[in-house]
Amino acid sequence: MEITGLILAGGRSTRMGDADKGLQQLHGTPLVQHAIHRLQPQVSALLLNANRNLAQYQAFGIPLCSDETANFDGPLAGLQAGLRQCKTPLLATAPCDSPFFPMNMVQRLHRSLL
Repeated sequence: MEITGLILAGGRSTRMGDADKGLQQLHGTPLVQHAIHRLQPQVSALLLNANRNLAQYQAFGIPLCSDETANFDGPLAGLQAGLRQCKTPLLATAPCDSPFFPMNMVQRLHRSLL
């Protein structure tokens, strides 16, 4: 399967007091690292959408893509940024703040396309 994964971590996190959700710790590990751990084995390439704390996100070693607008326009702006960098026929997305999505999520979604 030629599928790129996109982790969405570009939000403003207003409901969390503007804390960067992807960098918040769960069991001593940033939420974005949990998402990377689950999504990376399921895809052929991985992208990370982030709009602030870019140096911290770059440290995860995943190519970054930032929104093209500066207004924190929501997940669709992150999806647009990911689609512009996607080099595979398909793109699967996962939010950084859902650390327990299925380890076979992409396979199950792909199977539903057939």
